[in-house]
Amino acid sequence: LILTTLLLLNPQKSVKPEQIIGKWMSEGKDMTVEVFKVNERFSAKLIWFDCTAPNTPKMLEHFDTENPDAKLRNRLWLGMVLVNDLKFDGQSEWNGGSIYDPNSGRTYKSTVRLQSPNVLIVRGYLGIELFGKSLKFTKI
Repeated sequence: LILTTLLLLNPQKSVKPEQIIGKWMSEGKDMTVEVFKVNERFSAKLIWFDCTAPNTPKMLEHFDTENPDAKLRNRLWLGMVLVNDLKFDGQSEWNGGSIYDPNSGRTYKSTVRLQSPNVLIVRGYLGIELFGKSLKFTKI
């Protein structure tokens, strides 16, 4: 809540839509996504995730088994598009999109903000943004 409030009160100056394009590492250093542009919208796909814990399947053995659509349950996590359809608001954020969690099979609304040129805050939520969860990513 505090982070969201601070971001709303102190938006990044002179943000350009393409600033989020590139590779981003999660704060926990357990996942890397690549943000890309499709027409005038932005998406992100999973390009690496940590599988070093004991008894954890390798990246090419993680499938979308929790997906509510049975036809998609054989889809690999690696390369999966997790964030879809973000549109730059012309000022300081990308919104109107969705974020998919392959751990639960749930899809949430999504908003993305630049905290600084190399720090991205991704927020997923149901209903209103206030009750969501934020993830922090650093550009690599």
